[in-house]
Amino acid sequence: MGLVCFLIILIDFIFILFYLSLLVVFWGSTFALTKYALNDFSPLWIVSLRLSIGFVIIYSILKLRGETLPTGIVNWAWLALIGMTAFFPFFLICWGTQYLDTNIGGILFGIGPLFTVLAAHFLVPDEKLNSLKLFGVIVGFLGLYILLFEKPDTIITSNDFKMLSQIAILLAAIGYSIQNIAVNVMPNITLMQKTSGSFLFASSFAFITAMLLEGPPVIEIFDISFISVLLMGVFSTAMASIVMFNLTKVAGPTFVSLTHYILPVYVVVLGSFLLKEDIDLYQILGMFVILAGIVLTRIGSNKLAN
Repeated sequence: MGLVCFLIILIDFIFILFYLSLLVVFWGSTFALTKYALNDFSPLWIVSLRLSIGFVIIYSILKLRGETLPTGIVNWAWLALIGMTAFFPFFLICWGTQYLDTNIGGILFGIGPLFTVLAAHFLVPDEKLNSLKLFGVIVGFLGLYILLFEKPDTIITSNDFKMLSQIAILLAAIGYSIQNIAVNVMPNITLMQKTSGSFLFASSFAFITAMLLEGPPVIEIFDISFISVLLMGVFSTAMASIVMFNLTKVAGPTFVSLTHYILPVYVVVLGSFLLKEDIDLYQILGMFVILAGIVLTRIGSNKLAN
């Protein structure tokens, strides 16, 4: 009996780790796929196509589950907010990736939980700052300082876009932080309804904006750029949402937050091997200082909960 229980626990643990690994791969691959997509598509069209593909998949699953899109002005006001906090981060990541190595972008994006901690202090009653969480935030931003100011010539293009591209990725991280808080405090509808409704709003906004500003794109379905966008829509957008939904249900949101510890490392390794980007000592140092800050904030959150 003891052996059977051990095997069941082991299988569950392996299953959960597999889901976590999928989530890291789906989200972390976005930066490398964006590099390829930018060869033929503008950032705006990458976002529009990615969100549209993601919406079609998520909405199809919603209907298969027997659910419908939510109703009510209040729900759709929240979904509009969540949708815009999907559109703008996607766009800012695409735009910033034009001028940054993917490893820098991934590390910058990994600082998102620190913004969440600060915002939650003011917006979520049970998520107040304590001394350890505040210290973790300070450590994290020290890592950010190391990353941004130790070696400014890592930017691919001219220095005119250096700070703007870095700020774009940071703003994307802030946008996701706002989204995470909004999803948790909005009225109680299912996560699939939240995802479908927000993707519908975001994809519609992105498509109309892209058509008005840039006109229709030229799509070659077997070109690496379109394949990259397709992969982002299917895996980094739709499948990532499904995996996150199931992982949160099985292991809880705290375990899902482990992706923030692993994702920057994965992006750095992927950029090095796939795109032949250089990895410098200051990048590694900045990344681990940021990760240390995130760990400290998590410990502080657990202490506050206890």
